[in-house]
Amino acid sequence: MRTILILFAFTVSLLFATGANSQDTGTSSATISWSPTTSLNVAGYDIYYGTSSGNYDSAVSVLNPNATSVTIRGLTSGVKYYFAATSYDSSGDQSSYSPEISGVVGSTASAAAAITSLLTSPGQFGFTVSGAANSQSVVQASTDLVHWVALQTNTGTFNFIDSNTAQFPHRYYRTATVAN
Repeated sequence: MRTILILFAFTVSLLFATGANSQDTGTSSATISWSPTTSLNVAGYDIYYGTSSGNYDSAVSVLNPNATSVTIRGLTSGVKYYFAATSYDSSGDQSSYSPEISGVVGSTASAAAAITSLLTSPGQFGFTVSGAANSQSVVQASTDLVHWVALQTNTGTFNFIDSNTAQFPHRYYRTATVAN
């Protein structure tokens, strides 16, 4: 009997943040965060990544079932990476891929915004966007990961709260740096 694993409790909580390594070596890191699965028999997670959508040529295993993030080091600065995750149990059964996220890591021209969750009232979802002081970030939402709608644009660090989440069976969020 094959066990079915549920990867994410809330699909909106897979977050992407980038940052350059402390030395200027042309490499960067990406921290990928998620909400842990609600399945009781999860042994860990695999985070897959690559430089084209849906084609993951590298992976990092997270052996802790209680982990909620991993930092992937040695990525090439200025290159767009695509990430997806799976969970697995002690028998090796693996869930399907999570929704894909992407971003340009370690861009020195304009640092990518980082987002972190906020506590909100029922029917709302919110997060803080930590962008560069002189850089505009746009918060976008989608119900199908294909069509994206801009919800808010702001400069620097700001809080975003979506009070319309009850209208959607699921909703995905992303931030992007607005080109000047």
